[in-house]
This record gives sequence, structure tokens and C-alpha cells, in this order.
Amino acid sequence: MVVFSLSTRRAVLAAWSVACMLATAGCLPRVRPTPGGLEPVRRPPALVDDGDRGSLIAAVGESVRYYERLPADRPIAFGAATRTAGEMRASLAALLDYLARSPSAAELAAELDRRFVVHGMGPRANALFTGYYLPTLAARREHDPRFRIPVLGRPPDLVTASLADLGAPCACREQVIGRVGSGTLVPYFTRAEIDAGAVRGAPVLAWIEDAVGLFFLQVQGSGVLTFPDGTRRTIGFAASNGRPYVSIGRVLVERGAFTAEQASMPAIRAWIAAHPAEADRLLHENPRYVFFRALDGPPLGSLGVAVTPGRTIATDPAVFPPGALAFVRVPARGGDPALARLMTNQDAGAAIRGPARVDVYFGSGADAEATAGRLRADGELYVLVPRRDSPR
Repeated sequence: MVVFSLSTRRAVLAAWSVACMLATAGCLPRVRPTPGGLEPVRRPPALVDDGDRGSLIAAVGESVRYYERLPADRPIAFGAATRTAGEMRASLAALLDYLARSPSAAELAAELDRRFVVHGMGPRANALFTGYYLPTLAARREHDPRFRIPVLGRPPDLVTASLADLGAPCACREQVIGRVGSGTLVPYFTRAEIDAGAVRGAPVLAWIEDAVGLFFLQVQGSGVLTFPDGTRRTIGFAASNGRPYVSIGRVLVERGAFTAEQASMPAIRAWIAAHPAEADRLLHENPRYVFFRALDGPPLGSLGVAVTPGRTIATDPAVFPPGALAFVRVPARGGDPALARLMTNQDAGAAIRGPARVDVYFGSGADAEATAGRLRADGELYVLVPRRDSPR
């Protein structure tokens, strides 16, 4: 927890009501599943998993670790239905034991039907699916004429205030983000201001040459830096400037650069490559900026547990319960096969808001980047609620 001086505490308390009305101050909606949103599906799909068993075991194990950290009586809401964190942990741990028996896909589907009730946001639980990945960027430890763009750590003047701890009755996600200026809390610098050198004293984790690569690294939230001596350094989200996320893909669609159906990461990169003089101005359309920290292990999602390629999804935590087991169905598109598999809800993102948005994690490497960049398709998302009388 951040310890504030008395003057900073006064500034934060004085500013909380204004900050909660200003999106640019970084005030976000309280993370609380929407009551009445999720409901049992009368005719659920067959839960036949098309993925490999090892990745499923790994992903479910990470959700078990997440629930182990929570108080056992913490309520986990699935619309009007609730389970405790203890019940979630026990249910998923029992599923792990069952998976160790190496059941067939059909046997697993039957067992899931015995153990869980399928919930969705509607009869078909439709959502827009996109993908994300772990970018890899060439880096240097010292800047030079080519590698001159800093990968910044959290600045010392960035204030993340827990309003509940400070006694403010804010209907927010208990945080505002900003900096103290002239005795009050003000919004933190925008992307354009940070790129112009407004931040002072932030640690520099590395230097890179690709401004567009850094932008997409910030969108993804984590990545790998590679150095000439072969060293690889995984970095992850440390903080943001609290500004709202603006999709530059949507900006380009509104400008008529391409249609919404054509909008993808490769399309955005191609447009920037063809219009280099306009690149900075386009990137600055998104005022949100992410700061990073070095990670000792694998990339982590918003729950603080490792994300699993092809098995982790990011959704809006105000709608879908974090850590829960889910089932997705996405039809085949282009050269990519259909998806029909169990996934774990272990991540979140500034652009993933509402009940109809799902982001699928595909891992690292060129194939993962290409698959994530191409995925933009309507599909179905279901959440699995443990039966209280399920087998152990």
C-alpha cells in the first residue's frame, strides 16, 4: 500500500469527488459483477474441448492458486448466483484431480455437465473476440542513435490512491490515478506529454528503436526484451497514467483508412508504415500510457497469476467473475481454425469493457502475434458455475 504524506492525503481527499467525474483522472468503475447479468443457459452447448490437456491443467491450476489467496468466504458473483472463493477453489482442484486421469474429450464433456451449470449473458452468449500476445522487442541497455526510445518504469510522482482506505465514499473501483500539483490531485501526463519528456525520474528499463512496437507492447501489457548478448527480460504492467484507452484502429476506421472488418494489428502497422509522418500524431490519439516492471517469471495477468497461451481470456471484471472457468466457441475464420474449448478468466484490459468483449491470449512469437492480430470475430462465451452437489 502506498503511504501518503499528510499534504498528499489532503490533496487526494479534496480531489476525489472531482476525480470520480473525470475519466482523465483515472477513476474506474468498481470491480463488481453486474447483478442479474449472467444467467443459466437453458440449452448449453456440448462442452467438448479441442485443446491440449497440458495447457488446460496449467490454466486451471493458476486459477486454483488465485482462489487460494482469497479469503475462503469471499463471495464470487455469477449474476444472481454466488459461490465462495473456497467453493471455487475446491471445485477447480477437484477438476484437476479428474483431469489427471486423462479422460477423453467426450468423457470430460460429460463430467463438466455433472460438475457445473453453464451460465451466459443470453441464449447464445454472443461476444466479439479479439486476441493478444506477448510481444518481443530488440532492446539495448544504453541509448544510442538507433535505440533512443525508453521503456519506462513507474514514475516517482505517479499517485495511485485507494479512496476507500482514505475514507472517501466513492462509487469507483477504489482508485484514482494522477499526480499532486499545487496541493491538489491532477490528471497524470498524457502519452503525447510523456513522449515529449514531461516525466522526470522514472527508471528506464531499456532502450528500443520501435515506437510502434512500444505502443503495441503497452496495449498488450507485457512482453519480452531481447539484448545483443542473448539475454531476455520479461516485463509486465506496473502502472498506467490513468487516462482512458482510445483505439487507434477505430480512429483509422473513422477516418476511412479501412473498414471495421479490415481493422487489425497488421492493417494498423501497414497504414503507419505507409504514412510515417503521421505516426506520432496517430499514436497520440490514445492518451493512455503504460509503465512496466521487470518480472522474475512468466507473464502475469490482472489476477497476479501466470497466463496460459490458448487458455487465458481477458474480460470485463465488472461483468464476469475473475478466475472462473469458461467455455468459448469461435467459428473458423480465414486460415484460422475454429475454437471450442475451456478457458480461464484470468486477465483484464482497458479496451475490454462490457459483456460482449473477450480477448484471447495466444502466447509469444511470430505465430502468436499473427494469430492474435487476425482474430476479430463474433463468438460465444459461457461461464461455468460449480454445482454445490458436484462430485469431488
